[in-house]
Amino acid sequence: MSGPKPADPIQLTPEQSAHLEQLIRAHRTPQVTCLRAGIVLAAHQHPDWTNQQIAQRVGTADRIVRKWRRRWNETHSLADAPRPGAPRRFSP
Repeated sequence: MSGPKPADPIQLTPEQSAHLEQLIRAHRTPQVTCLRAGIVLAAHQHPDWTNQQIAQRVGTADRIVRKWRRRWNETHSLADAPRPGAPRRFSP
């Protein structure tokens, strides 16, 4: 697939790469975290791939790939962003 070169290149340290691979292999890791780790690892391992190619390999949409490439570069985290709205009134 052709397309523009991604605007958010991913650079990982060997420790970060090993941690993400461990998350993918672990049986107790939530699937959403595995998906996000797979996106970041694929972007790091194949810097010449487009977002569409990564999305096809991981099995998601290219907008999700764009989102997590950008969020990884901003926060270096796979966690969800804080939700908007009023703070909770009752504790969980």
